[in-house]
Amino acid sequence: MARSVTCVPGARCRACMVFVVLAGAASGGSIAWAVESVRVDSTAGVPRLMVDCRPVRARMFWGAPGSQPIRVGSAAQEVAFEFTPVEDELGGATMHFRFGQVAGELDIDAIQVRDLTTGDEVIPLDDFEQGMDGFRRSWTFWPPGAANTVATLRTMPGQGRAGTSALRVSLRAPAGGQWPDFHIYHLPRLTLHADHRYRVSFLAKAEPPRELTVAFYRPGQTFTYLGGPPSPFEGQIKMAAEAGVDFVSFPIHLPWPRPDEPTDWRSVEAQCRAVLTANPRAMLLPRIGMEPPRWWSEAHAEEMMAWDEAGPEQYGAVVASPVYRRDACERLARLIQHLEATFGEHIAGYHPCGQNTGEWFYQQTWARPLNGYAPADLRAWRQWLKQRYRDDGALRTAWHDAQVSLETVPVPTPAQRRAAPQGVFHDPVAGRALIDFALFQQEAMAECVCQLAKVTREATRGRKLVVFFYGYVFEFGAIHNGPATAGHYGLRRVLNSPDVDVLCSPISYFDRGLGQSAPAMTAAESVALAGKMWLYEDDTRTYLGSGNFPGAMDAVDTIEDTNRELLRNTAQCALRNFGTWWMDLGATGWFHDARMWGEMKRLQRLDGPLLANPRPFQPEVAAVIDERSMLQVAAGGDVLARPGIYEVRRPLGRVGAPYGQYLQDDVLAGRVSAKLFVFLNAWSLSAAQRQQLLETTRNCTRIWCYAPGYQDENGITLPGMKELTGFQLRPVSTTKAWAEPTAIGRQLGLTAGWGIDQPLRPLFAAADATPDETLAVWPDGSAAVALRRTGEGWSLFAGPPGLNSQLLRLAARRARVHLFSESDCNVYHNGPYLVVHTSQDGPQTINVGRPIPVLDLLSGQKLGQGPQLTLPLQKGDTRVLLLGEP
Repeated sequence: MARSVTCVPGARCRACMVFVVLAGAASGGSIAWAVESVRVDSTAGVPRLMVDCRPVRARMFWGAPGSQPIRVGSAAQEVAFEFTPVEDELGGATMHFRFGQVAGELDIDAIQVRDLTTGDEVIPLDDFEQGMDGFRRSWTFWPPGAANTVATLRTMPGQGRAGTSALRVSLRAPAGGQWPDFHIYHLPRLTLHADHRYRVSFLAKAEPPRELTVAFYRPGQTFTYLGGPPSPFEGQIKMAAEAGVDFVSFPIHLPWPRPDEPTDWRSVEAQCRAVLTANPRAMLLPRIGMEPPRWWSEAHAEEMMAWDEAGPEQYGAVVASPVYRRDACERLARLIQHLEATFGEHIAGYHPCGQNTGEWFYQQTWARPLNGYAPADLRAWRQWLKQRYRDDGALRTAWHDAQVSLETVPVPTPAQRRAAPQGVFHDPVAGRALIDFALFQQEAMAECVCQLAKVTREATRGRKLVVFFYGYVFEFGAIHNGPATAGHYGLRRVLNSPDVDVLCSPISYFDRGLGQSAPAMTAAESVALAGKMWLYEDDTRTYLGSGNFPGAMDAVDTIEDTNRELLRNTAQCALRNFGTWWMDLGATGWFHDARMWGEMKRLQRLDGPLLANPRPFQPEVAAVIDERSMLQVAAGGDVLARPGIYEVRRPLGRVGAPYGQYLQDDVLAGRVSAKLFVFLNAWSLSAAQRQQLLETTRNCTRIWCYAPGYQDENGITLPGMKELTGFQLRPVSTTKAWAEPTAIGRQLGLTAGWGIDQPLRPLFAAADATPDETLAVWPDGSAAVALRRTGEGWSLFAGPPGLNSQLLRLAARRARVHLFSESDCNVYHNGPYLVVHTSQDGPQTINVGRPIPVLDLLSGQKLGQGPQLTLPLQKGDTRVLLLGEP
């Protein structure tokens, strides 16, 4: 099968017709194409994945080698398995036992590892008869000391095989719920050969029952997986290949030796070969961890992150540090050059990862501690201020502080950063230092991403994909310390980089279950407008899912429910021109079922036509977010931003019409065409921006959320709010920021109140709204929601934090948006294709707007005739519809 890559503009693509017989083809006769370039092409405004100038489906699998968990119950059971190591380790291998995050007790006895090739014992029978002294001669545990907050180890006479002793592991839930990665492991002195077969056996029992994970590793900067119980990694790669998915994303190590040591490439080569062994046609997209090794952090202590208070697992390099960036870029370039020379014809691109969970948001973002207190932070902060203000006079004028100096200015104190004297917003004048520091942290993270991207582009000679996690502008509305602590509000800087092809994130961890909308974390349609591809990391917890990973609350229990979610997710990607990889997050076989991959194969009927005839996704509803306004949100501002930015995607998804997610600067530039604009946070605008926003959305319906136009560069501006919305907005003080519909509102379809059940400051009412314009009121009777026809279109002021689907549908009707459903329903639409994912039980009436046939695209069955048809659906059902004849 030919691969596709977006070729470098103007470059000759000699690989378009070149193929090679792989080294492994001798056994199976497989033939694969040699790939020269893989890039993203955005001709006609549609990002497509191109391999050697040919478009291909942007559908992938993410997996990692790992051991299949072993279920252990309350009755003692013999456990045995065989494995062949992925590579040699002569005298330094170790065996690990992990016990999961469940309180209780587990007994282990009679551990033995035998080399079946030679008959030698790698671990002689260990029955723990020598007590804890005997345990310590061969075994230990991690984390040691006070960091071990969950486990107690002791030997228990009479609890092992035939009345011998057993090792008892007693686990208790840690205070605060933060489980360390507790495990016991054999001291690293085992020898394993890649061409030998090994048998492992032991006795185990647990109360309550649990999953036990056993694996062999080579210790190092990062641990290299050598083997364990049968891994589902290779099986899933093969299933994906059978469904036409040859792109494989997987983690690899970043060799980072000391300056006087040679680079050991064995681990990264073995990791790549493991994928190619499972699928010789695989296109490799390695995920590369960019955190420095321990020796580097000790040698460069001032370049490592520091927080105002202690927290769990605090580690990471300062992304603003020139020293870290220099060394990280050098190691990344060396790795890419080696992989290109060794596996270049099989490599699709590179995915450098760093900071919290590898996703380039600051470590500990979701926790209480505040970072920014390392010496490297202070140096970078002062340098940033010098570039911004040039001299002390300009800084003092901007900050209204006659004493501040560029040479001595400190990082704002934790008390200053946690204070919120003006309510949910920083004062744009008095709080200028805090807003500047927030901007500095966004730019530092974005610049680090862009610098690594440039190195990746240069090391691949511009011929391979450059992929990054970044831009979670909706998702981080839920952070208690304020959205800006994430560092993800430099998205425009990253979008302007010519060195980035693909940005990605998981599907939002909000609203991703059955009957829900699976929203994007970012302004995804602005990513496409910038010529980049947005990619969904689909880590759906399938019915085979394990562990307590993010998204576990939306777990499903059957293959049928799993496929309903996967169908919704991947069909949405097709219509919005997203890429996606299905992610085995637990590395335990979440996608190890050919029936899931059968759905991926069926979806070729949707992907294929859209790939051949690309269509921009241009919804009539635009949800608009402003990066700069998010920097104004103070600590504790999640009381506003959680319902207003994070959770607002739920009602947007249920409107009955598709919506797009855009950056406000794209609207200002006139790049967004929609009928209904939902301005979620147009809180901070200059006078020129207010005028431009009105001009580019003239004759459209606009929803202005919470505090539109509240601030400009000079402070608070009530006249600016009037100019923007057409209403005279005045501050109000109520017992709670909750609105109840009026008689007019109920007549127009509003059936229930919404907002938050607590006071909020600031809060506004439309003082000049007439009774006929007032749709909902605050507890004091003032107008919380008002709708007015202006000379430029309909203007709807929505004061409560958040929105509901009824209000959105009301506005959509005013805007003449086509509603495919008049009730809550998740819909995605592009051209002749409509995807419906129902959010409630019962028949669903669909309005396609014209008297045309409606077919189930995947089955070919004719379902009815437009303009309206009723489908017998239940909550969580997904249908991919073709509107009109094939």
